[in-house]
Amino acid sequence: MTREGIYGLEHRNAPAWAEFNTTFPFARMLAGHADYTPVIFGDRRKETSWPHQIASAAILTSPLLVYGAHPASILANPAAEIIRTIPSVWDETRVLPPSEIGELALFARRHGDRWFVAAMNGPVAKTVTVPLSFLGRGPYELVLARDNANEAAAVDVERRDAGSAESLTIVMRAGGGFVARLSKR
Repeated sequence: MTREGIYGLEHRNAPAWAEFNTTFPFARMLAGHADYTPVIFGDRRKETSWPHQIASAAILTSPLLVYGAHPASILANPAAEIIRTIPSVWDETRVLPPSEIGELALFARRHGDRWFVAAMNGPVAKTVTVPLSFLGRGPYELVLARDNANEAAAVDVERRDAGSAESLTIVMRAGGGFVARLSKR
């Protein structure tokens, strides 16, 4: 059901996660999925933001994806709607520029006619622009979970329409991230 086990968020003694999380999708997961416990909202997330943690479920895949977070903390999260809809298997994966090992993992993944764009940022704050040209024709509903400007233990959620002619421009804190769900209308 899964492959190699990778030290995940059950490991309490890691000094930091941002650089680790932006490295192993391009190294340890190069041949496919692996066993890792994504998503945690407590102290074990270290310097990473809640959106970084949510993005880890879309980027760090396994057919048997076991979240590290307590179910109550997932259900209480403002981005619970997005979290509940992240699939564990994908029909298509695209690694997007400007992904860079140890700096930024930025992926677009499709399951059916729904796309997820997810980013885990490394140790340096940055702004990324993601063209949505990979989307098919027609309008899409965009639900976006991104870093809160004031607090790492928070997430801002936005809902609007989007299309393939648009781009997302996202500001991420060090250790930040975002997840966008694009559902065809």
